Amino acid sequence: MNEKISARLLQASLDELRQAREHLTFSAQRVGKLGGERSGWSEADLETIEAYTGRFARVVDLLTNKVLRALFAHELERAETMLDRLNLAEKRGFVASAGELRILKEHRNRIAHDYAGAQIETIFAFCRTTQVQLDAICDRVVVYAGRILSAAAQKKAKNQT
Repeated sequence: MNEKISARLLQASLDELRQAREHLTFSAQRVGKLGGERSGWSEADLETIEAYTGRFARVVDLLTNKVLRALFAHELERAETMLDRLNLAEKRGFVASAGELRILKEHRNRIAHDYAGAQIETIFAFCRTTQVQLDAICDRVVVYAGRILSAAAQKKAKNQT
């Protein structure tokens, strides 16, 4: 894949992540007033919570499966497996340890496979307490990727003159 195509893929992935994060922020505001115990939740509250946790999972997925993959492909890094991407994320300073992203990914899987909502209280609590961490990781990735794309654009402009 050439640099121009990889840059476009990375930018498209970043745009998709930005939009997903906006949706997550909206849902976070909607669940902000809800208590943490299921006994106090109405069906409408459950629906709102499910939208929030689903959006949380989507952001984790986009970050780990799309954005990091596109970023490392653009940098010509070998990052075919999830473990490769987690380790490179640590190496780039996006996370203090690869384990941070691994935990987010494991919880994303819990969200996706909690079909009957049996774990909704613990999933909801996890999402609420780690959204700040997820946002910080996303912010670091976005800033880094922005610098990479900007440098590539400057290089391209310089070569055209």
